[in-house]
Amino acid sequence: MQPKQRSAFTLIELILSIFLLGIIVYFLYAAVANLQKSNQIFFKKSQSAFYNQKILSMMQKDLFFATKLQLDGHESTFANMQTTNSLFDIDYPYVTWLIKPDLKKLVRFESTLPFSEMNARNNAYYHMSIIPKECELFKIYQSKKKENLLIYIKFKGEEPLVYEFFKPLAPVDLNQSKHKKQPSQATPPAPHR
Repeated sequence: MQPKQRSAFTLIELILSIFLLGIIVYFLYAAVANLQKSNQIFFKKSQSAFYNQKILSMMQKDLFFATKLQLDGHESTFANMQTTNSLFDIDYPYVTWLIKPDLKKLVRFESTLPFSEMNARNNAYYHMSIIPKECELFKIYQSKKKENLLIYIKFKGEEPLVYEFFKPLAPVDLNQSKHKKQPSQATPPAPHR
């Protein structure tokens, strides 16, 4: 008699192949889950970096075009300026950057009035932009020669933002007559990290 030729797998071979396939699928699933998680982390960090770049750019334009600048504060900076940069189409607005203590958020005020004259009765004259991140520290430092400004912002749970740029501070009276030369509208250098 001739031995029978097998035309199918045995039960043990079938169970073993399913078991090996299950192990492979498990590790593939774990790799895909890790990839998705790292993509989410990367997306959040890139969104945060993009948003931080926009904040620095806005602040840098305010400071670059400022004709009058006052920096006060010990723990955190109170930056008060009159500038030609406006988000709300105000001619020569007064712009103030500060940390609002009750919100712990960085706030930008833009107004036709100086910050010291703002109150609840004249709130139609100012616009408040709140940066929706908890801000731990905001400082603007000026070099000894008063040629450079350094911006330092620390948001909670993030690396500090540090940006330095050239800005000679020469206060100019913005109440000049209309026929006199207006401050230059040079484009400031783009902020970089």
